[in-house]
Amino acid sequence: MLRSERMLAKYPFIAAARDYLARRGISIDELGSERFGRDVERALSRIAEALERGEEAVIGLHQDEEVEVLSFAIALLLVASIGDNWLARRWALAESLRCGRFLEEEVPEVVAELLKSELGIKVEPSPPTESELGAYKVWVPHYLALTARIDSLEWKLVNRVVRKGWVYVTPKELARVAVEAIQKRIMSRYEDARGTPLPDSLSTVAKRIREMLAVKRSYEAEVGQVSEEYWPPCMAKIKKELLAGLGVGHFANFALAAFMLTAGYTQEQVLAMYSQRSDFNEKIARYQTEHIAGQRGSRVKYTPPSCSTMKTHGLCVEDGRLCPGIKNPIQYYRREARRAALRKKREQKSGGEEGREGGGGFLATST
Repeated sequence: MLRSERMLAKYPFIAAARDYLARRGISIDELGSERFGRDVERALSRIAEALERGEEAVIGLHQDEEVEVLSFAIALLLVASIGDNWLARRWALAESLRCGRFLEEEVPEVVAELLKSELGIKVEPSPPTESELGAYKVWVPHYLALTARIDSLEWKLVNRVVRKGWVYVTPKELARVAVEAIQKRIMSRYEDARGTPLPDSLSTVAKRIREMLAVKRSYEAEVGQVSEEYWPPCMAKIKKELLAGLGVGHFANFALAAFMLTAGYTQEQVLAMYSQRSDFNEKIARYQTEHIAGQRGSRVKYTPPSCSTMKTHGLCVEDGRLCPGIKNPIQYYRREARRAALRKKREQKSGGEEGREGGGGFLATST
């Protein structure tokens, strides 16, 4: 069922697609020849679209299914040769979302087979007697693993229909969690391909991608201006996970942006931080940042969520043990900033007194 050329074109990350290419016996050195010009051009367009639009990328489905399978493999080689993890995550996200959109339209039997055989997700179509609970059911341990990085309350197990070890989901919800697994699979393929040498003709294409990447990541200069000396553990953790390319949910993104703006960071510094996300879209990020800053919509400036709300969303570190007496992350920031200012003042005062004593001694001996 998964071995037709159309299925391989829609889901080129699966093992059958690799087998298909292996049977054709194409060497990497051949890929730069004129014979594969269309495939290379399609590979470049896939990367460029992902680079430019992130999660809004429209990669689509090429009319030539063979080109579609081979261009994915070429794109993987090109991204791996550049070795930039941000680019890799952004491309993998766009490709996985593309697969997720196809999954929503597949018949249940195909979806279940693909997820079980390729991604190891234990999922079954719901029987007719349970269809009102959800079109599919996912084994609880796998559901928890796939939704661990989604902080929206609707995904928490307590808010789901659970029966006999299964969580019931809609086709759209199943596609959403499948995207997480597909992205991990593509990133695994990326890691395996790193260090593979490219023929000179493909090196020219890789150079074009590097140039596009440099333009897209022009915000990086702003990141170095951000100081985090007084950040609370929860915000430091969100930032660390964001820069590591982990799936930071919408609420965590809002919390971090609201915290930074309230702490006195500029909107450009907030954008610089979020430009490190693999799904960064400048237009959307700027609008959301301006909205949180009170410059759009209701014109209300948002403050960071309280510590109790952060706990509810699973974002508190060590249940607040590191932040005794704190009710809001910004309170921690201001408290630590005040303490640092007092320490500095004491040090300056102490240094001044020592200087006066030392100065008197020097003058006394010099006379």
